[in-house]
Amino acid sequence: MGIGKPWAAGDQPATIGRPMTTRTILLAQFGTRVGTRGEGRTAQKAVWKELTSLPEGGILAADLSGIEVLSGSFADEAIGEPVARLAAGELPGRYLVVRAPSADLVEDLGIKLAQRRLALLAVLAGGRWLLLGHLPPYLRETLDWVVARGETTSQDLAQGLGVTPRAAATRIAQLAELRLVHLVPQARPSGGVLYLSRSLVSVNWGS
Repeated sequence: MGIGKPWAAGDQPATIGRPMTTRTILLAQFGTRVGTRGEGRTAQKAVWKELTSLPEGGILAADLSGIEVLSGSFADEAIGEPVARLAAGELPGRYLVVRAPSADLVEDLGIKLAQRRLALLAVLAGGRWLLLGHLPPYLRETLDWVVARGETTSQDLAQGLGVTPRAAATRIAQLAELRLVHLVPQARPSGGVLYLSRSLVSVNWGS
């Protein structure tokens, strides 16, 4: 799991259009040492309820602050299952990330997500970010590009990575399907629609 560079507030690129709505659920309300699937299913219901209440383009952060031990069994139920449902197409335009004080705390979650062939973004202390789970190298390269710029178009991505516009558009569509980026339609001055691929971790999460 590679850790991305920190985002300082002044470094974050300006985004076009309406800012993404962010909301947080504290998983420590279910215990500071959470280990069973039963506990995880209880947390899962609360996470899904919050996701359902988000407007389109909203991001829910499952905050692990205050948790001392996060077992793989709890994490798989509380977070892995909602990630799977989102990637399967439920709740279009809603997104889930994890906020964690350290990379060590989400190690077991990353293993469970990799077993499901899924991926999730984690926002760490100091504005760093981490990709959990499984993502092919070409999609990781694309995700890094989007996060570094805050948002991008398939045309810019194609030029920057030296791939065809069709390949760039396919990569962005795959990341969007996995709920790792948000696609924002923008009207072209010349007519038609341009889709911006927006980072989920380049938003202002506050302190």
